[in-house]
Amino acid sequence: MAASATRNAERPCPVCGAHAGEPLHQRAFVLPDGHPLAAGYTVVTCTVCGAAYATPLPDQAAYDRYYRDASKYADAATGTGSGAQAWDDERLGETARALASFAPALSTHIVDVGCGAGGLLRQLAALGYTNLTGVDPAQACADATSAISGVRGLVGNLFAYPADLQPAGLVVLSHVLEHVRDVGAAVDGLAAITGAGGRVYAEVPDASRYTEYLVAPFLDFNTEHINHFSEATLRRLFASRGWNVVAYGTKTITSSPTTRYPAAWVLAERLKPREASAPAAPDRELRKTLSRYVSASHALLARVITRCEELGIAATEIIVWGTGQTTAILLAETPLGGARIRAFTDSNPMHYGRTISGAPVVPPDALRTMPEIPIVIGSLLHGGEIADAIAARGLANPVIRLDPGTPSGTQ
Repeated sequence: MAASATRNAERPCPVCGAHAGEPLHQRAFVLPDGHPLAAGYTVVTCTVCGAAYATPLPDQAAYDRYYRDASKYADAATGTGSGAQAWDDERLGETARALASFAPALSTHIVDVGCGAGGLLRQLAALGYTNLTGVDPAQACADATSAISGVRGLVGNLFAYPADLQPAGLVVLSHVLEHVRDVGAAVDGLAAITGAGGRVYAEVPDASRYTEYLVAPFLDFNTEHINHFSEATLRRLFASRGWNVVAYGTKTITSSPTTRYPAAWVLAERLKPREASAPAAPDRELRKTLSRYVSASHALLARVITRCEELGIAATEIIVWGTGQTTAILLAETPLGGARIRAFTDSNPMHYGRTISGAPVVPPDALRTMPEIPIVIGSLLHGGEIADAIAARGLANPVIRLDPGTPSGTQ
C-alpha cells in the first residue's frame, strides 16, 4: 500500500521525541471484532535520529489493557517465552547464559519485566540464581511464573510496577520495547526499580536485518510491534535518557523449529549525576534497509496472492486456522479476505467466542462437525507445525497451506 505524503507524525519518535516522521509504508489488518489495537497505521522513519515506528496509535492505556486481558503469552503451549516448545526453550537458555555474564553473583535480584509465562526465569533458576522476580500485566502470566520453583510472579507493567517490588541488580526487557507506545517514559521509569549499580538488559528485534529473515510478508509490521530498532537506535534511546550503554551487540535467535530471527541488545547502567553521556549518532541506514524489506515483502505477498488465485480460495467455503498476525495481514491483502469463511480456529484460546469479520472463532474440536470444509492455514511461519497438529487431532478436513513452495491443492 502506498504511504501518505505527510511528513509530520501524530506520534512523536519513541527514540528522540521529535515530530519528524517520514512515511515509509502504510499497513492494514483485519482483526477480531472489538480488538483494542490499531487496525492500521503508517510506518515512518524519524528524519532526526533515523528510528522507525508506527503512527497513529491508540494511547498507552489501550496497550496496557490488551496485554493485561488478552495476551497470547499467557498460554504456555502456544505463546513464546514459556519454553514449552523445544526451540523456544533453547532460545531462553541461550539468553539466560548470556545474562549470567552480566550478573555473576547468583544472589543478584533479577527482574524480568514482561516475563510472559516465566521461561527465562526458569532457565536462570536452573543456573543457580536465587533471587528472581517476573513482572507481567497478565494475571495468568504472573501465576505461571509463580509456579516455577524459587521464582516470584507479580502483576504489573513498565508504567505501574508492583508496590512490593524490591530494587533490582539487573532488569531484563526481552522483546518488550518494540511493543510499547510510550517508550521514553518506560525507559525513564526503569530508574525507579534499579538499585545502586543496577543494570538494564534490553533485547529487541533488529529491524536492520528484517529482510535477511523474511518468512511472511510484512510480519514485522504487525499490530503489536510498533517500534523498529536497529542496534544504533536502541543505543541512542538509552544514551539520550541518562543511561550509560556499557555493552551492546546483535544476535540471531530461534523463532520456530526451522527459522531464525535477528535481534539487537544493549546493557545499560544509570549515569551518575552530572555525568555526561556520549552523543549518539543518528542511524541513516535504517530507512534504506527497511525500504528493502518493504520491497521484499511485496514480492512475497504477490506469490501468496498468486497461490490463493491458483487454489480458488475466494470461491471456496473454508475454515481458517490462525487468528494471529499473519492471518490479520493476509485477510487484508489477499483473496483470503474475500473467501466464504465458515469459522476461524486456533490452538490459543484467547479469541474463542469472538468473531472476525462476522465469522466465529471456535476451538479446534468444533471442526469435527464440519469435516468436509477445507482448513486454510493462516500462518506461513508455523504452517508445518499447524498441519502436524491438525493431523495429530485426527481432523478429517482437507488442509490447504498458503506457503509459496508447498504443493498446490490440499494435503
